[in-house]
Amino acid sequence: ASSGDLAFIFPGQGSQYVGMLRDLACQFPSMRESLELADAGNAEERLSDLVYPHPAFDHDARQLQEDQLRDTRNAQPGIGAVSLGADAVLRLFGVTPVATAGHSFGELSALCAAGVLSEQDFHELARLRGRLMGDLDGGRGAMLAVRAGIADVEKIIAAESLDLVVANRNAPTQVVLSGETGEIERAAEVLRVRQIDARRLPVSAAFHSPLVSEAEEPLAAALKEIQLGEGTVPVYANTTGTPYPADAKDAKALLAGQLARPVLFED
Repeated sequence: ASSGDLAFIFPGQGSQYVGMLRDLACQFPSMRESLELADAGNAEERLSDLVYPHPAFDHDARQLQEDQLRDTRNAQPGIGAVSLGADAVLRLFGVTPVATAGHSFGELSALCAAGVLSEQDFHELARLRGRLMGDLDGGRGAMLAVRAGIADVEKIIAAESLDLVVANRNAPTQVVLSGETGEIERAAEVLRVRQIDARRLPVSAAFHSPLVSEAEEPLAAALKEIQLGEGTVPVYANTTGTPYPADAKDAKALLAGQLARPVLFED
């Protein structure tokens, strides 16, 4: 018996790595079923072959495998398939949440785990979201993770007149800035001078900012064709820090707009 409430929190892009949760895939059919569902929608190459490729024996070959999985078009559906597989394994042992949430892309996984999205619809949306973001991932800005609190970062943005947005409020001492590449580079230098740890993220677009708002329309169009379930537990939204609305139209609008709006993960 457990004491207290348990939430499931699902990871977003950047958490992927070749061979992630391989042990579960080798031992539990429920994990493999999630991967097989993801494979079924890939016309050219099986997603599971990118997550679990044949062993590589030199640095260049291993790096190529990591690069292929890091591609946004593969990373998002790959993380999603493995996340739902892990969710299925936990439920085999009677481990269930009273609420779910996910960071950025992980919000899709959270909605599926809560029964708001069917697995079929989830995999289709994961592929679409990955493709939309992949199309934007190439010169549409950059992102910078900063090890500092929101108040300090906002003071620096104002003092230096940086044309950037706080894209992620991840934790009390970590935020992510998003914007044009030149401004991100200027911010990195400003923070270096102030001896504040700041690191560029491995993306080439200003996600969770107005610069990627054009992805909202095609995602909203796809959501119109999808039937949302009532859900079994609350799903906490990145955009509001509160549970998803019960109204399907409002929920779809919130999900479609999530990509271009800040992640309020601390909330």
